[in-house]
Amino acid sequence: MDKTRRELLMAGSAAFLSTAATAPAFAATATNDTRGPRGAARDGRAAAGADPASGSTVQQGSWRDPQRSREIPWRLRMPGGDQPVALVVFSHGLGGSLDGGTEWAQAWADAGMATLHLQHAGSDRAIWASGPRGVKAAASAEQLMARGQDVQFAVSELLRLQQLGEGPWRRVRPDALGMSGHSFGAQTTLAVAGRDFQVASAPDLTESHFKAFAAFSPAAGLFSGGLKGITRPMLCLTGSLDGNPLGQERTGDYRRAVYTALPAGAKAQLWLEGADHMTFGGGGERGAGFGQRLLGRQREQAPQTLAAHHTYLIKAVTTDWWRARLLDDEEATRRLKSPKGLAAGDEWEQG
Repeated sequence: MDKTRRELLMAGSAAFLSTAATAPAFAATATNDTRGPRGAARDGRAAAGADPASGSTVQQGSWRDPQRSREIPWRLRMPGGDQPVALVVFSHGLGGSLDGGTEWAQAWADAGMATLHLQHAGSDRAIWASGPRGVKAAASAEQLMARGQDVQFAVSELLRLQQLGEGPWRRVRPDALGMSGHSFGAQTTLAVAGRDFQVASAPDLTESHFKAFAAFSPAAGLFSGGLKGITRPMLCLTGSLDGNPLGQERTGDYRRAVYTALPAGAKAQLWLEGADHMTFGGGGERGAGFGQRLLGRQREQAPQTLAAHHTYLIKAVTTDWWRARLLDDEEATRRLKSPKGLAAGDEWEQG
């Protein structure tokens, strides 16, 4: 390991260990390919399928970054029709997979926006075989660097395919790209948004093509000052029970530090009373909360009772966020001034 990577790993690992692991989601894929990301075509060819209920199509494949000799599984969800679309890249949490964020992706597809889910080797669901110790070891600055580079490569590849007019990629609007992720995926989102890790010679993970961001269950860690350099629109989503399934934090209060540290202007935050870490994963119940269960912790009743309420608000607010920030939708911008459906204890702020 060279000096730069060692410095960033040692200085940053504690920050990323404060992020909670998202569960490996094993919900069935919407494609006709039952092989999963490890069976996807290595040369970028995709297995295709469709969601009859919404008209959206789903394709799945894998890209290879030759400079890093690294496979990057992907899943593209396209809304129905043939018109140009905004696209949101989604990064799963620690121990997750391409299934992470599926609920949110379908809501965005229903609103006319595409999503590109990425799977990150080294911090995906394969790490669960090593138990809690292996999972915590994967929450490192080294893995964050790999994730950020995955995103950078994926953006360059999707733009290349868009310019070539290949398949569904031709519909992507290069001027309407967003980035999102849950937990470690939220850390990935903050990194490509321009977070300064305040380590000499640290690699630049910034991806300039993104117009806006949404971080589900973010954490400030040791580098909260470095968030001041994020000036593009950033939506933070967390809640009162959004603690760390593998750590000491039991509430989501520490996650508020991200919104507080971001510069004033283009930031927003949705706080949901009774919402926990699983609430924001967007991958359904199956497989979710695995890390928490490994430690013998039971899920509290509130997030289960309030699940429908939380899901509605997350879908509504994030959909309006993307439509307002990526597509300059005036009606969505108006709705974001005072989102409907907030219950007692829920909070919405922009600043």
